[in-house]
Amino acid sequence: MDEVIEKLKKVEGITSKTAEKILIDIIESKEKLNIIKDVLKTIDENFDNCPICNFYTINKKCSFCDNETRNKDQICVVTSKKEANKILKSDFRGMVHVLNGEINLNKNISPELIQLPKLFARISKDMEIILATNLTFNGEVTANYIINVIKENCKKISRLARGIPFGGSLDYIDEETLINAIENRRIIKK
Repeated sequence: MDEVIEKLKKVEGITSKTAEKILIDIIESKEKLNIIKDVLKTIDENFDNCPICNFYTINKKCSFCDNETRNKDQICVVTSKKEANKILKSDFRGMVHVLNGEINLNKNISPELIQLPKLFARISKDMEIILATNLTFNGEVTANYIINVIKENCKKISRLARGIPFGGSLDYIDEETLINAIENRRIIKK
């Protein structure tokens, strides 16, 4: 059992306790085992990585790259497929590029290891690049690196607005977030 639990823990989000619960649940129910087998077969046969944007494809179709209604002159750069999925579910009508990580010099993760060359190959003079990297040290390093490389090769570079989240209270907001919220405020009446 320990060997199976260790293998299950390699899936992001599955802890030792969760892996043990899953294992016991599947052992106790052949029906659930068959459901898991069916799901894994579906994933194996129908899902893959998009060779252009690094999002996933279903039956060789990417929800971004193979959708003719999307604005090809806007690329939103994100660090993970999970974030790209959030972009897909939003009202954003442009394209996406998934980096599959961030530059991290401490872990020897260089620009070449996170799909940046693929991004740079997609950029043209008519495009807007929207940087949606995380607001962390590595996210900022990644965004700044991208800006320095592409600033002469595209029409516009923008960054997602930063500030107070919906439902947030000023009492619990750190100083940096408050400053960003003030600087990125939206004008209601001019």
